[in-house]
Amino acid sequence: IDGPYFIYVGNAYPHKNLKQAIDAIIHLNKKLIQKALLVIASSRDVFVKRLELSVNDLKAGKFVRLLGFVPDKDLLGLYKNSEAFLFPSLSEGFGLTGLEAMASGTLVLASDIPVFREIYKNQAIYFNPLDFSSIAKAMKDALEMNPAKRTLMIKEGQKFSQRYSWSKMAKETLKLYKSCLE
Repeated sequence: IDGPYFIYVGNAYPHKNLKQAIDAIIHLNKKLIQKALLVIASSRDVFVKRLELSVNDLKAGKFVRLLGFVPDKDLLGLYKNSEAFLFPSLSEGFGLTGLEAMASGTLVLASDIPVFREIYKNQAIYFNPLDFSSIAKAMKDALEMNPAKRTLMIKEGQKFSQRYSWSKMAKETLKLYKSCLE
């Protein structure tokens, strides 16, 4: 992928709010000399087909790249080389991909919704998911961020993401089950 890009990884369900993200990248590129891309890695399904129609309707093909399914082994490089992971969701149960992005060494731009505030704390740059200009501003802030601040945020995010692990979750779940049986 040539040039700066933002990445979204996940389903293209309507609550993921990708239409606003597309509007944001269009808005952002009106103000940039070097254009940025929105790269979307999402398995092909009816929702991705609808997203493709939106990209065409909005004439955003030069700013949006739909990758389809990307194997886990290739995601690390996509995260790490991006300007930031963009998570414009309107609702989530947890937000695992944001932690995955942090662990991979990229910034996280996330919707200002309670679950993200609870999980990511101050490790993300938040925006109003209902306002494409707010999303675009967060993207612009990531592009223009002081390199020292960027490096610090990435290192702090990587350290923060280590609080979560499958092993720790399994142990805590087993402990909870055992306590219920007693």
